[in-house]
Amino acid sequence: MILHRYIVREIIKPKAATGTVVILIFAGYSAARFLADAVNGLLPGTTVAALIFLRIVIALEVLLPVTLYLSVIVALGRLYADQEMTALEAVGVSPGRIIKAVFSLSLVFAVFVSGLSLYARPWAYEQYYRLKAEAKENFDLRLTEAGRFYEIDTKGRVFFARKVDQKQGRAEDVFIQRVLNGEREITRAREATQGVDPQTGEKVLVFKNGFHYRIGLDRGRDTKIQFQRTLLSLRQKEVIPLEYRRKAASTLSLARSDHPEDIAEFHWRLSTGLSTLLLGLIGVPLSRTAPRRGKYAKVGLAVLIFAVYYNLGAVAKSWVEQGTIPPLPGIWWVVALLAGLAIALNASPFSWRLRVQKGSPGPAGPPRG
Repeated sequence: MILHRYIVREIIKPKAATGTVVILIFAGYSAARFLADAVNGLLPGTTVAALIFLRIVIALEVLLPVTLYLSVIVALGRLYADQEMTALEAVGVSPGRIIKAVFSLSLVFAVFVSGLSLYARPWAYEQYYRLKAEAKENFDLRLTEAGRFYEIDTKGRVFFARKVDQKQGRAEDVFIQRVLNGEREITRAREATQGVDPQTGEKVLVFKNGFHYRIGLDRGRDTKIQFQRTLLSLRQKEVIPLEYRRKAASTLSLARSDHPEDIAEFHWRLSTGLSTLLLGLIGVPLSRTAPRRGKYAKVGLAVLIFAVYYNLGAVAKSWVEQGTIPPLPGIWWVVALLAGLAIALNASPFSWRLRVQKGSPGPAGPPRG
């Protein structure tokens, strides 16, 4: 039990440090994605913070397994480099006890990652898409910049103005476009201001002196309407359900679906916990190094193995979505390869024992007279 706690503690220390650094780096990367909109005022600070938090929750199903995997290699690699493993072997500690300690810790993380993937990740995606949609609905002309394109609502309208007076909330040479039901709708106006509809109380854009075009993409039937003044509501009159996205769908609904895209997403969620467990076990043999070689000796090889596995998984998932391969074997052949690698590397404890014996002095022989 003491040895078990010691091994777990040695793994947790680099795991906590590495995990914190990786999450901070990812948070910074996510913040950069929303920085432009935040600076322009199109996203409030609270919304930006919420979006960053949700992106971190989504990424944890990848960040936790890979940091656990590397932490096992670094922690056990230090024991080899400092010859602690030699001492443990000398007192009768078998490789199986090391593997058992790593297995128990990896199992805890595997259960946690499964919960994230099955429940927390779809919830985070749903909230993420909802916040992005609400941000589009809160378009404010006074916060826009001239010469930039803005998607101003969930209907796909794109706004552009050649000149913007932010203090007066007024734009000149305005262009708005969207494609709906096989038609391209374009509104061009000499001037636009933002106000409130006195009848509904909704925020509206008021266009003056312009034209409204409807261009049939299929039928080739076009219309042109000239106006002196027209209004465009910036709020939906009724709540429109968000577009279906399988990443935000509940795990139960995916399990009941027969669409290849949903099946691929469902199997991916099921595989993350098992992958976490297998990566932890693969870290044990990859940590074995000769004394004084350093605890990072096998990190490069470990990163290569993870990169190959992750990319193969993404390719297999894409093949299932496209119907190139059936749901079975689906993505499971990639998981099976990872399991086979874990079994092959951990099924040869004698190589570990032989390496330790070569690095330690043998017992003294009887004196020669």
